[in-house]
Amino acid sequence: MKLTFYGTRGSIPVCGAKFQKYGGNTTCVAIEFANGLLGIIDAGSGIRELGKDIAAGKYGKQQNILMAFTHFHWDHIQGFPFFLPAYDEQQIITIGTMGSGRSQDELREIFETQMQESYFPVPLSRMGATLSFMQSAGTRATFGSIIVDAYPLQHPGGAMAYKFTEGDRSFVFASDVEHGETVDAQLVDFVRGSQLLIHDGQYTPEEMESHRGWGHSSWKHATEVASAAGLSRVLITHHDPDHDDECLAEIETLLNEALPGSALARDGMTLEI
Repeated sequence: MKLTFYGTRGSIPVCGAKFQKYGGNTTCVAIEFANGLLGIIDAGSGIRELGKDIAAGKYGKQQNILMAFTHFHWDHIQGFPFFLPAYDEQQIITIGTMGSGRSQDELREIFETQMQESYFPVPLSRMGATLSFMQSAGTRATFGSIIVDAYPLQHPGGAMAYKFTEGDRSFVFASDVEHGETVDAQLVDFVRGSQLLIHDGQYTPEEMESHRGWGHSSWKHATEVASAAGLSRVLITHHDPDHDDECLAEIETLLNEALPGSALARDGMTLEI
């Protein structure tokens, strides 16, 4: 599996000279599976650039693109109306989520709502691509050789962590999660055995004190989950929009002191699992 990060920011996109190193787009990750399928996690503002890359042939011809959504807060869906493949009449896009109890009609309604005339000039029904909405009430789904497991996270309105497994390789994406006095032991169990954890780290440990109940974690929580699960490193995502490059570089230094080899995800980063 190969991952490319197109958006690693939380809450709202940011731009400017102070946000060049780590990027400013909200959550979007592309997954190239060994079986040829292209997967996408969330459709934050970063999906606009991903769509351009797909249209340009970077990922080859993709008959069906799989989009997995952790949840549907604005920063995780706002880029979808600007996703070029969704306007291709030859394209099939499967939009899926797991464990939230939503029906297929309700899932479609989420995307229809943000593309109502009051908000966007093109309605969902006129985008062009064939959109298939998949809601699994369970916590496991399979797509050929790919297994997707889900675990519910503590976050306002709910969110899901996903474990993607292909062969003997797996990684966990756990954005938008808040821990209690100690880290979630069940999430630790969910992560155990994977090769990589990508974890929410929106706040510093000091900022967490005034952000209880906001549904996010600190980089320290992420290292604790990774270490407890037996992983030697962690990748931090969902950076706060008020954290500029200088601030994030300082956080990355502290992160590496706590768990050497760890890093902050940044727009454009590519890695192999």
